[in-house]
Amino acid sequence: MDSVTLRKEIIGFDASLVGFADMRGLAQEPFADLPQAVSIAVRLSPEIVDGILEGPTKEYYAEYERVNALLNEIAGKTVQLIRATGHRAEYFRATIQDSAMGGNYPQTLRVGFQHKTAATRAGLGWIGKCALLISYDLGPRIRLVTVFTDMPLEVGTPIVEGECGTCMVCVTACPGQAISGREWRLGMWREEFFDAHACRNTGRRLMQERTGIEAALCGLCVAICPKGRRQSGGCENG
Repeated sequence: MDSVTLRKEIIGFDASLVGFADMRGLAQEPFADLPQAVSIAVRLSPEIVDGILEGPTKEYYAEYERVNALLNEIAGKTVQLIRATGHRAEYFRATIQDSAMGGNYPQTLRVGFQHKTAATRAGLGWIGKCALLISYDLGPRIRLVTVFTDMPLEVGTPIVEGECGTCMVCVTACPGQAISGREWRLGMWREEFFDAHACRNTGRRLMQERTGIEAALCGLCVAICPKGRRQSGGCENG
């Protein structure tokens, strides 16, 4: 199976975007000896995302959960597909419950691997000022999952710096003032341009106030990004 066929098969599993990345030296255990990655994205419903411009909704929370479950399903099918060719494959889940994080996660809000690292290495997009992946095709209106493998793949060209330019739409709109406005570049610490704790705390407060659901989920930067709104047929600003 070649890269073109693999991508076609994964799209057939209801993926929206698929890219391949060289992850040598970047992935930690238990994926360190699997040098390639398949970055898979699924699009969030444009209608539901448009509905959170005034704040998070129960529908957005349900969509977030639906897409995460679909991503994990697609990743599992992809692993089976690759293993059937005689190659090794494992996947890193689309989302992990806080209780499973362990270590110093409450202090750092960091996990062992960021899906957007594989996505930028695959050339699917860049890290926006909002610290989300901004995909070229769908903006930030996506969720991601990653499959690691030793299968030879035709990898994309890594993206090493942000392409938000002078756009400050998410910066001015962020209810938690978590976005500094600095442009991302490879090698930057997240804290240099984005306050993850302010984002999380604000998202938890807004979700509780508006829906009664105990979750840290705001989504305004996802909804308001001009790149995503262009692709979904919405207005263009910034």
